[in-house]
Amino acid sequence: MQPTSRTSSASLAYQAVIFDFEGTLVDFQWRLAPAEDELRRAFAGLGFSGDEFSHGNYATMWNAAADLRSEQGSQAELRAAVGPIYDRWDADALTRWAPRADAVELLRQLRAGNMRVGMVSNIGRDALVAALKRFRFADSLSPVVSRDDVSFMKPRAEGILRVLSDWQLAPDTVLFVGDSRADVRGARAAGLPVAIIRGGECADAEFAGDPPDHMISRLSELIELVAAD
Repeated sequence: MQPTSRTSSASLAYQAVIFDFEGTLVDFQWRLAPAEDELRRAFAGLGFSGDEFSHGNYATMWNAAADLRSEQGSQAELRAAVGPIYDRWDADALTRWAPRADAVELLRQLRAGNMRVGMVSNIGRDALVAALKRFRFADSLSPVVSRDDVSFMKPRAEGILRVLSDWQLAPDTVLFVGDSRADVRGARAAGLPVAIIRGGECADAEFAGDPPDHMISRLSELIELVAAD
């Protein structure tokens, strides 16, 4: 169900914030080139072929394969076959992740202002739970949706729509904060405005065809965005 109710406020531009994780609250550390090379070989070994797999990234390859396996009713087998590869590259990134400046303080301020704060990430549950605990983010984020909790990763909107349904808020009252074109496209597909923080997965020039509503350089800038009249 897609929520339609709207919570009004005279002082807040947004009623809630959904964060991406890697590249957004922490630095981007996934080793994309070797990870995607390994995933392409794995998907080819499972019989997948076509442009989505020869030129897709880690998320779009999964989504294309999940579409095909969903039709056959065998997505669980797909997850069992390639999930460990994603998990291994998550674990590798976990050894290097560091929180962005002001991330903990920003989350504290948002929650102190009675704002709902959630997360939708393409990182798997094991690494995400460990990182949120390590960086003291866990108590500030609810719900947290990992790639293991959905059938399709961003840029599909499934995870974002799940959070909206849980909160029962209208899409235009919720700001999505990410660092990639997948974040922009996922937020747009769910009807959400989106802020991109520089220095993550995608460089500024990559957003030319998918411009966000806001482009920020520091997480602390979000306080002014959500509080704007």
